[in-house]
Amino acid sequence: MRFRNLIPNLPDVVLRRIFDFLSYQQLCKAECVCRRWQSIVLSIMRRNVHEITIDRFGSSEPSVHQVVPFHRLSVSCAPDAFDFLAGVIRRSRLSLIRMTADIEFLTNLKHVYVNKDENRKYFSNVDELWLLIVDCNDRVTENFLQIEEKLFSEINFLTLQVHLTTGCYRNVAAVLNAFMARHPKVTLRLEIHAEKSSSIFAQLAELSPVVLRRIKLICTEFDLPPLRFGELYRIMKERRIKAKSILSRDWTLLFDGCTPVTAYPIETLRISSCTVGSVDNLIEALRLTAQQQLPKVKRVTRPADGTAASASSEKPVKKATTTRKKAFVKKLELAGQCTLRELQFLQTKAHEELIRRLQVSVPDLVVSCEDIYYCW
Repeated sequence: MRFRNLIPNLPDVVLRRIFDFLSYQQLCKAECVCRRWQSIVLSIMRRNVHEITIDRFGSSEPSVHQVVPFHRLSVSCAPDAFDFLAGVIRRSRLSLIRMTADIEFLTNLKHVYVNKDENRKYFSNVDELWLLIVDCNDRVTENFLQIEEKLFSEINFLTLQVHLTTGCYRNVAAVLNAFMARHPKVTLRLEIHAEKSSSIFAQLAELSPVVLRRIKLICTEFDLPPLRFGELYRIMKERRIKAKSILSRDWTLLFDGCTPVTAYPIETLRISSCTVGSVDNLIEALRLTAQQQLPKVKRVTRPADGTAASASSEKPVKKATTTRKKAFVKKLELAGQCTLRELQFLQTKAHEELIRRLQVSVPDLVVSCEDIYYCW
């Protein structure tokens, strides 16, 4: 007589302790045993997976790696691995707080089976999104605009990493506008990768007025093509694009010496692994930036007892219009392998001379060169 293999009816507490030692792949197999095991496995995954990174580029075989200390799940698969993605999303969809994915993954969610109510969002608890945009053609943009209202409940932090290609400028702007309209309180970071500065200027010219926490301009060309800050100043002023931080990497930065760096107050200007075309023009541009006038703010006084004035009481007294002493640009950072033309003869002491000259021309500017290095 053939005996059946019986699964011992262990308490849930014991099963949870055992399952804590299993890998993600082993847990996926364990959930197929019975409904009781499945519910325990899903509760463990909801506890341990709060962030997901989906990479659909350069991987033909699906794989999943769980980083337990960071509550992160890294997924690699082919673009059309819909069944595989359905299983991953089913197990972790409601516990996700942070997500990194590309825009085409979001547009293809209509092909991924997700057991949810029709009115529920796909990722209702995601608070922070890093969205990669590589080829934002008309088809991808149209599909995204059709599904975007079903994706997230409320995004508070959004990073758009855009790899520019010719003809996608309006589509990228449409995606950004859709996010801003759906999530008006979002803190936005924009990261643009391009081979030439003309592509970046063309993209910025298509954007609507927006306030950015940070804008990062990264060159993908090896020979460090020029990036004219005078043109960047003009476009950001015309389009009313405000940013608290401006970062540039792997460019030859050209300042004309008669145009400020920015038309709006910023906290940090970071120059990373760039060649500064003229140190004199950089210093003059920063001096002109610091001399700009900040917008004036009127303060309203309240009664001495701290109570708010009622509608029938007298109007609150307005103090005289005053502006506190505040820098238009607070900090300049130089990092990576930077080349300061006109100071190259000083070799590894070039940044020290730049700091001394800036202390004279722009005394309120904080200059940080802690992360700069030279190849001498």
